Amino acid sequence: MGFRGPAPKPTAIKRLEGNPGKRKLNEAEPTLIVGVPECPDYLDDVAKKEWGRLTEILTAMKVLTEADYIALANLCQAYSTLMNAQRQMNKTGILYKSKSGYIQQSPLLGIIHTQTTIVNNLLREFGLTPSSRTRVATIQPEKKPNRFAALDVDCEAYAAEDLQVN
Repeated sequence: MGFRGPAPKPTAIKRLEGNPGKRKLNEAEPTLIVGVPECPDYLDDVAKKEWGRLTEILTAMKVLTEADYIALANLCQAYSTLMNAQRQMNKTGILYKSKSGYIQQSPLLGIIHTQTTIVNNLLREFGLTPSSRTRVATIQPEKKPNRFAALDVDCEAYAAEDLQVN
């Protein structure tokens, strides 16, 4: 039997969101070094191309680690399968006539639906959908106080005071 309820968010994402639930954060959660895993050799050409495209995006987002190897490979291969099924359906059409003469929908529609679901779920895991991106905010570095701010004075105000004194 699997775990109940939604999958917990990683602590890093909770921090980026500002810990909206105000619950204690898991300080013992393992942290991994950001890096690009090696592209698996078993991926087909379309999946390898997608791997290259996504690793650039995920590296720029600083969310990709070596541990994401399998999930990213699954995403790329599901995308490739989706594209292959879509291309095949574009050639054959949505409907076909069975041997008994009945018009039926293409079995490719089921493959496309399944692969679309897999791709969308994995895109959410990596924060690559518009709605999953809105839940994460970047942390802005704290501004250091300007030590010379007291020296920044309005010269015109002093000139006006000098004129009134004389």
